[in-house]
Amino acid sequence: MSERNTILLSIYATSIFAVLGVGWGIYASSGMIIFDGIYSLISGGLSGLALVVLKQLETSQEDDRFPFGKAHFEPLLIIFKSLMLIGMCSYSAINSFGELLSGGREVETGSALLYALFSTVACLVITKIIGKNNQAIGSDLLLAEKNQWMGDTLLSVGVLVGFSFAFLLEGGSYSYIVPYADPAMVVIASTLFIIIPFKSFIAASKEMIFYQSNNPDLDPIEEIALQIAKELSAEHKIRMVNIGRELSIEVNFLLPERHFLVSEMDAIRNRIADQATAIDKEHWVNVSFTQQKAWL
Repeated sequence: MSERNTILLSIYATSIFAVLGVGWGIYASSGMIIFDGIYSLISGGLSGLALVVLKQLETSQEDDRFPFGKAHFEPLLIIFKSLMLIGMCSYSAINSFGELLSGGREVETGSALLYALFSTVACLVITKIIGKNNQAIGSDLLLAEKNQWMGDTLLSVGVLVGFSFAFLLEGGSYSYIVPYADPAMVVIASTLFIIIPFKSFIAASKEMIFYQSNNPDLDPIEEIALQIAKELSAEHKIRMVNIGRELSIEVNFLLPERHFLVSEMDAIRNRIADQATAIDKEHWVNVSFTQQKAWL
């Protein structure tokens, strides 16, 4: 399945969960299920925005408006998506904490338990599908989608466990705890759920500020640059940053007193580019030669 079709699958699934979650949550008087539905609604909208970004990335990578390409669109979207989800989780946690202080809320635990079981199975299936499709693609957009669904799966498992305990406590000596179960789960889930978009936010922010890439998969590029420097009897400095799906490589060589033909320079650029191609990374390579250390 292509990247676009995988995102479409995610959008269709989140749309179903949004309608089902909000409707079922209102029926069962469960803030936890409503939270799940609203989360799906926001995620579906942001996944639609991901399709717009993907279309831009599939077109020419550079034009008159974006002379350095459009690779930064991807981390920008992930930052926006992460902030939206963090804001929603924060609001839900604060609101449900207020319900806890006011005595909780009565919930149709049997109905809520049925929803949690369905949600757990469905979310797990979709997470597996997106993860499997992304193994061959290696897309940050699909990774963000997978993380979203993985978080939803963990949330559903937590809800399933919580409502199972609430169902078992009904009618017993600890039945007074049951009204607190739903808002307590929202507080716990919202607080824990912030971790996933927060991690995505940190990773995308590093790309936007051109943070040095420390991916061990890129070691062969550093090795070929070192090999070339030894061949030239030159000092060198290499800089690599990941920006979305594009790897930006800059290598500067400080040469001894000698001249180079253009063909020799191009051959060196091609060797570095070939190594980036070998590790299956879209890339931009900039190689400079100088005899002044100030430009290294």
